[in-house]
Amino acid sequence: MFDSKQQDGRGILRSETYLDTGFQPEKPVGRRSEIDRIVEAVKPVTRRRSPENLLVYGPAGIGKTTCVRHVFNRMEEETTSKAVYINCWQYNTRPSLLTELLIQLGYPAPRKGKPVDELLSKIREWLSKNRGVAVALDEFDQLEDRTEIIYDLQMLNEDSENQLGVVMVSNQHPTTIELDPRSRSRLNCQTLEFNSYNTAQLEQILENRVEQAFRPGSVPDKVITKIAEQVAENSGDCRQALSLLLQAARKAEQKGLSEVSEELAT
Repeated sequence: MFDSKQQDGRGILRSETYLDTGFQPEKPVGRRSEIDRIVEAVKPVTRRRSPENLLVYGPAGIGKTTCVRHVFNRMEEETTSKAVYINCWQYNTRPSLLTELLIQLGYPAPRKGKPVDELLSKIREWLSKNRGVAVALDEFDQLEDRTEIIYDLQMLNEDSENQLGVVMVSNQHPTTIELDPRSRSRLNCQTLEFNSYNTAQLEQILENRVEQAFRPGSVPDKVITKIAEQVAENSGDCRQALSLLLQAARKAEQKGLSEVSEELAT
């Protein structure tokens, strides 16, 4: 019933983990200038200076989250400052987001039941005792209480010597993200646009993942080029390219092939 090659690990694929859209590469491809800009925004936190608030935006699947997480991981590894990543799909209300922030700062906090004022007081207490913190709010446009959250976080900065920097990640253009004038003024936000991946960037991404995920020689260069070209023409979405590659590999294994063919990469 089940293919023995796939069961004992002798198929084309060594590990699908590296083709998963949630996999965090050690170094993002083709985003050096964008990474440098994110670093520039949050670096003042490590020196107890006022950071820039930054809105990172662009279409889905073009490396926004990957780059922000890369910078935040390096910040945690290389400095004594704290970097917190929160996905606003999962924590999309004011109490849930502030509670998650507290938990990641190391303060025990129940998931429900604490008044917002008490949560803010605990965060203020943390800032008074520690270096500043950079907070990434991914999928920012999904946050129900974003006006209130932005106001809360900026008021914390006014009350504390140690600063809190915010990096917001959104698929929406800045002009479509609604904030009331009071919060927008306090935020004083800079923007960073991510453009879609081109063919060369997608080829490099796929080459890196093939080296990690596949057995040597099982994915010809022409297959990588074909997938990169068609995705770059349609969307530039890295997730789509990885999905096409994985689907082609699974079809090849089902057919008992030793390599992925061009015909399967569609």
